Amino acid sequence: MLLANHQLLLSGNEMKRKIGFFGLMKSFESAQTSIEKMSGGGIKATINHDVMKNVKVKHLRWWFENIDNTTTFNGQDFNGLEVAVYRLWHPHDHIKVFWKKKLLSPQGRVLPGSVISIKETFGGYSIEEDALISRFDNEEYNFDFKKLGIKVGELIHSYKEVEEGVKFRTEMTIKCEVPVIGKLVTWIATKTVMHEKKIRAWMQHNIEESGESEHFIPKLYNHAQSK
Repeated sequence: MLLANHQLLLSGNEMKRKIGFFGLMKSFESAQTSIEKMSGGGIKATINHDVMKNVKVKHLRWWFENIDNTTTFNGQDFNGLEVAVYRLWHPHDHIKVFWKKKLLSPQGRVLPGSVISIKETFGGYSIEEDALISRFDNEEYNFDFKKLGIKVGELIHSYKEVEEGVKFRTEMTIKCEVPVIGKLVTWIATKTVMHEKKIRAWMQHNIEESGESEHFIPKLYNHAQSK
């Protein structure tokens, strides 16, 4: 049975943790994290996640391509109520995701140039963004963030198979490289769009959602292949 969506406050130095569909979600301390101030005023946040156990790269690629689907997976089998798979990833924060523009190769793989629309919340912040896919292959899945047609940052997801599963790394950079106005745009972006407090809240969110992957993505993949 899926667990109820509620929050759990743990004692000690751990940050507030949540209970997702599959039990206690990952803590901030489960990952190696850093925030770096860059030249020109930019910010880079890096998360080296705990290994996603029993996950393969093929599972993650399929997941990101089909993140807008629904499922009847209830934690044990596929006889539950139909739910958005995006909600399974983070029931507290995720609201909606859909492909605004989905470019496909002859083999049916999602191509760079596609645009995904994301609506979610984290740490009290509401997010509604269109992200341009800049790379999507067996090593990385990346977004460009744009405002008024100007690139103000990027999100890099890199993944590599190890003995136990997949080593997953997420890196967000907020910095505009456009000549002349780049520093000004970077300053505005890091003060109003994605400042450090908001980035830390996003890091917590990203650790939680990424930690849920091992609990259901391989099962959804295998179910889809069997059909």
